[in-house]
Amino acid sequence: MGQDQENSIKWDELHSEEKKTLAALQDKWDALSPEKQNRLNSGAKKWNTMSPEQQKILKQKIQTWKQKTPDQKLKIRNQFEQFQSLPETEKQSLRDAYKDFKSLPPEKQASMMLDPTSKGSIEPR
Repeated sequence: MGQDQENSIKWDELHSEEKKTLAALQDKWDALSPEKQNRLNSGAKKWNTMSPEQQKILKQKIQTWKQKTPDQKLKIRNQFEQFQSLPETEKQSLRDAYKDFKSLPPEKQASMMLDPTSKGSIEPR
């Protein structure tokens, strides 16, 4: 622990839980950049603290991402960058609106998706 982004992580320095999670990368580990090693190690640590249900959900999200076309992925990345550049108050407002949307019954969500001009029962904050 305590590795910064410039320092590589030796395979033998990984904790046993991270080694198990990253086992598929063991043969390639030394060839990875220190930045990638640190990112993967950080991800493995997070993975190992997740409940089985959280891991299942993440696996589904990863599978969905893999099925997207390069154009779809680019669009999502661009939207993420746009979101990240917003002031914190606007980001929070969007998070709140999304939370409100997700609390609606599926039928109401579907009708709002078909007619994005419809405000439905969600009021701006």
